[in-house]
Amino acid sequence: MRVNSFKKFLDSLNEEELRDEMMRLFTKIEEVKTFYKMDLGSDKDRKKIFDKAKKLIAKKYVTKSYRKPRRPRIQKVNKILSETRKSTVLDYEMIDIYLFTAETAVEFMREYDFHSDPLTNNICNCFEKAQNLIQDNLMEDEFAERVAAIREKGKYSREVRMRLREL
Repeated sequence: MRVNSFKKFLDSLNEEELRDEMMRLFTKIEEVKTFYKMDLGSDKDRKKIFDKAKKLIAKKYVTKSYRKPRRPRIQKVNKILSETRKSTVLDYEMIDIYLFTAETAVEFMREYDFHSDPLTNNICNCFEKAQNLIQDNLMEDEFAERVAAIREKGKYSREVRMRLREL
């Protein structure tokens, strides 16, 4: 269905039918419910959604063995990030999620002495996205400590250090 067809459909409905349609969408589709929680909900509701995303991201970096650590699930982390990004109303809310992902990945790399190109790319991409949002929203002072900490911990890997320096 195209946008124009959908607009015609909406124009054909009266106010009561529109309300019924919106309630049907809200109850049937989880993404619609999440969007309205983010848009109309309180800070507490948004914080709950972001905390859930952080918990899911942290789980993807958990491993049991120090000798042979399990590879982090980078694709699943990226899926969580894109789903969270879609439901986010305000750009700057994603800064914390991107920085958290970079911090978790750097910590995993250091703790388990695990190096891989996907992990390095994940760290650098999340760091770059966070940095761009920080600059766009003029929030350098609020996140300066976390950015510096990621750069400091990133020195553990030569490639990460070089790429973070470029950014």
